[in-house]
Amino acid sequence: MSIYSLPNEVLALLPSYLDNIETFTSASSSCRLLRDNFATASPATILRLAAASAPTFFSPHPHFLVAATARQASDWALGDADRTALLHEALRGGIWGLYDFCLAYAGLTMADIRRLHLARFDILNPLSDRIDKMAGAQWYETENFWDGGVSEPYTIETEADRAAFQIIIYGELFGGSMEAFLAAGGQRPPATMPVHSIETRIEYIKYCVPDWVCKKGYQGFEPPLNVGPYAEEVAESLPGDQTSLYHILTCRRWRRMWAGAMMMIAGEEQDGEIEDELTEEDWRTRLWRDALVTQGLWGMQLVTMSEERVDKKWLEKGRWVREQILKLEGPLESRRIGEKRQIVVSLAPDPSQDVFVCMAGMWRL
Repeated sequence: MSIYSLPNEVLALLPSYLDNIETFTSASSSCRLLRDNFATASPATILRLAAASAPTFFSPHPHFLVAATARQASDWALGDADRTALLHEALRGGIWGLYDFCLAYAGLTMADIRRLHLARFDILNPLSDRIDKMAGAQWYETENFWDGGVSEPYTIETEADRAAFQIIIYGELFGGSMEAFLAAGGQRPPATMPVHSIETRIEYIKYCVPDWVCKKGYQGFEPPLNVGPYAEEVAESLPGDQTSLYHILTCRRWRRMWAGAMMMIAGEEQDGEIEDELTEEDWRTRLWRDALVTQGLWGMQLVTMSEERVDKKWLEKGRWVREQILKLEGPLESRRIGEKRQIVVSLAPDPSQDVFVCMAGMWRL
């Protein structure tokens, strides 16, 4: 029996029985009949096939596919207490727990996969290289590193690819919440515009950006449970990812990089200037940078591509963000976390402070 004798309804079911995305694309390109029928495969099926090929085609694994699907999974949980509880449970499993959550509640199309392939060269590799030059091996290779070679020498161990994806995933999970606060004029968004809480953001940093210093905890901050990356059998090999990420998100090279994007968006030179000290920075500048950082994977093209190549959608989005921030009369509402230290954290996504909350136990209070 030839496949040409089978009805389309049967042929359209075949992708569900294939082993990986390579088999899918090979079969799909073999003839027009399969191509047309495979084009009806569901996003959930495409994601499952991509996951089966992930270590080869979507590395680093599982961060790449999490970054590609986290926004969908986040939106699925948003505004529903039971679903948010499931998200929290998944986050406590670390990046692998979040990966399983994304596989369950997200999907991909073949168009998405083609875009992701291009993003590796246009966005992901360049971003990782820039992070490596501000906090990784290339940074440490600077001549006279400890004696003036770099402006902010610090002892950290950074896996640049992982750090890049940790920042991107944060944006994919919580970027919608940032936009909701800006759209609401800086006020708490109404129930019709649900946002993720500080607690959800902290759960992500705590477990998906693991760090041995986070295990200490402190008054007002519960240390992570003995699960996921902190489970007893693996906890001895914990990295220092929060320490590394905090350095990246606050260092001058990172701020200069985003100041360049701000100048490109606004077309004004003063937007490309930064303060030497983070504490001297205007709250609007910091909020604008954080809002751009939380745009996720596709928003990162603002710092990895020239203005001519950046999708105009993202330039327009950046201008909208700037306009909303200029309308604000003061900083967004915040909350204090901790009993003695009392760390100020914005109710809107606050990347560097979210990280600082988790690692603050390394300093004596």
